[in-house]
Amino acid sequence: MVNIANVDLRLLRVFTTIVECNGFSAAQAELNISQSTISNHMIALEERLRSKLCQRGRSGFELTDHGRVVYEAALRLFAALDEFSSETESLHGMLTGGLRIGVVDNTVTDPHSPVAEALRRFSKRPNNVSIKLVVDSPPALQRQVVDRRIDLAIFGFVPRLPNLRYQNLYTESSALYCGEGHPLFARDEAELSIDMIRDHAFASRSYWCNQDLERVGLAKTAASVEQMEAQLMLVLSGAYLAFLPMHYAQGWVESGRLKPILVDETSYAVRFQLATRKGVHTTPTLKAFIQDLYGAVGVNGRKKNEPELPALASWQPRRTRHEAALVMN
Repeated sequence: MVNIANVDLRLLRVFTTIVECNGFSAAQAELNISQSTISNHMIALEERLRSKLCQRGRSGFELTDHGRVVYEAALRLFAALDEFSSETESLHGMLTGGLRIGVVDNTVTDPHSPVAEALRRFSKRPNNVSIKLVVDSPPALQRQVVDRRIDLAIFGFVPRLPNLRYQNLYTESSALYCGEGHPLFARDEAELSIDMIRDHAFASRSYWCNQDLERVGLAKTAASVEQMEAQLMLVLSGAYLAFLPMHYAQGWVESGRLKPILVDETSYAVRFQLATRKGVHTTPTLKAFIQDLYGAVGVNGRKKNEPELPALASWQPRRTRHEAALVMN
């Protein structure tokens, strides 16, 4: 049996950082210590646990089977310590610990996103909380919630995982766009048709699993991306069509660089959801932020008459041009 001392906690934090940075070199900047010091810490931890935790060398960094067990146990240990700190400090009306929030890239321009308002509300609570805001793709955010690297994530459409809890927050509307210089850019809307746009290359986000392309009868994309900014770059090249969130594209439309096409036929809305891990105690800090999140949306959870979303989709029926305009306003 290994008795955990303060020195062991420091070594374990170094170890988990190395794993999350996928190697010693990348962990240097995160830990702000030299690589030789990191190596010495790892040697000390391996000697303490009498186990080889990782392989490092020319082939790269890789956890051993023992290393994976220790990493998962360390995450549970730190979560329990944070929970203890948060619970005890809350007895005095003070929120403490860490709060790790995951969001999708380029949602800051969405007027319906409650994140900024929730952070404002949370900041007014008596707290000594360290906030970490992570921006990544929906699948990556899901993995981080599962691995306990973040406490909650807010994103739209990805296949649901059984060990996560999903709660509806708001919807994001998207439309099909072409960029300046694209053959369809100068065409009159009345001249366009679904059949016509199928002849052009599309750029799609990989985690959509081609469900956006299916709206126009396509099964394969010409370019695949993980982030919206990369997708926007492809559209701005004038060589690709793509579905983009209306709030994200609006500035480029106003500057004359993007043009929405066939809005009535192709636009859609995606339900954004809050994802948290099942089986994990909700600390006072996390509970307070979730309350502020729902306060920012103006609702308290799912509406009574609103059905649960299907397990593998969160599409809503497409909106007409008029409805889409109302959403954006």
